[in-house]
Amino acid sequence: MLRVRCQANATLDAKGRLALPAPIRRALGEHGVDSLVLTFHKGAVWGWTAGDFEEHVERPLLARDPFDTDVMDFTHAILSPAQDVEIDSAGRVRVPPPLRDLAGLDKEVVVSSVLNRIEIWDKDTWESRFRTSVDRTDGRSGMPGSVTR
Repeated sequence: MLRVRCQANATLDAKGRLALPAPIRRALGEHGVDSLVLTFHKGAVWGWTAGDFEEHVERPLLARDPFDTDVMDFTHAILSPAQDVEIDSAGRVRVPPPLRDLAGLDKEVVVSSVLNRIEIWDKDTWESRFRTSVDRTDGRSGMPGSVTR
């Protein structure tokens, strides 16, 4: 995303609009970003700036065989539900109904800025996912795939 670190509880309104947390709004505004690309992945709605989506999702696929089954699966699962959404003057995005349905988003959500993207999780799903991640990393040292000395 824009290298901002943030996690916040938020609420979707009846129209599916989400007020982005202030640190994320501020970072987007500083870079003149007025829209995001949202899609569904592994239980959450993921969002990127258009430039980051192109760089980290679309461009790498161009180098791959479009007829490869794994590439087609990824394309269908990630690219087909992707939608461009505008950030309104109040710093809100409307999460499209198909993406809300896929992620089980109703009202209470958690918004996290993670590396180059944001993630929007149903609050209960996030709490379960977070607990699972903490349990899996307990006792490990270092980054995944790194060699410890």
